[in-house]
Amino acid sequence: MHYLSQIQDGPSTPDHGRHLVPVILTADAHYHTILTGALPDLRQHCFHTALLQTATLKNRFGNNLLLFVDIDSYGATALQRFMGHRQDLRPAIIGLSDCEDLKTVIGYLKSGIRGYFLKNEMNAELVVHAIMTLLNNGFPLSAGITQKIIHDLIAVQQVNYEALLSGREQDILRRLVHGGSYKMIASELDISVETVRHHIKNLYKKLGVNSKGEVIAKILNPANNPPFM
Repeated sequence: MHYLSQIQDGPSTPDHGRHLVPVILTADAHYHTILTGALPDLRQHCFHTALLQTATLKNRFGNNLLLFVDIDSYGATALQRFMGHRQDLRPAIIGLSDCEDLKTVIGYLKSGIRGYFLKNEMNAELVVHAIMTLLNNGFPLSAGITQKIIHDLIAVQQVNYEALLSGREQDILRRLVHGGSYKMIASELDISVETVRHHIKNLYKKLGVNSKGEVIAKILNPANNPPFM
């Protein structure tokens, strides 16, 4: 890619901070071979080495470093020590790992890294994407990790209807969503219309809605579809 070809020639003068030079670090010889094959324009920026001192890297590539660090090969402890550098010396770091466990990934992110990619996704387009995302104040993440985060957020936001609503309220909600009128619901459940109205008022309050239309919209959301429907 044209941008990576320019990078290969070495660091250029930063344009008011709108410039990042990618450097990829791994202690795994096999993964280093994979990287140099996948990133031909960045072979001179891929290192099979111990975690280098920030000063060493900055002397070679300039101050605007973006480090892609193979967490699996160095270990979380080494990364934490590396992240312990003074803030003014610390380069932007994107973690590379095979780990897809969200709890572990979030732990890495809390340590201060600026993004996270799965190692098998690493390619030239991803490097450019990471640079552009960071320059636009974004947070580059692997597509696989992003999907997991979204899935977990949806799961957290799901309504546990069976815990939230009484059995009678569930019966009424099911009939209400399926088109039943207050009178029809009362007849089917052998209760008064006023009792139906009372239960519906309560379930509206519990679900945070104000109308039958809002109830239906909430129920039809795939993330919230209750099992008793």
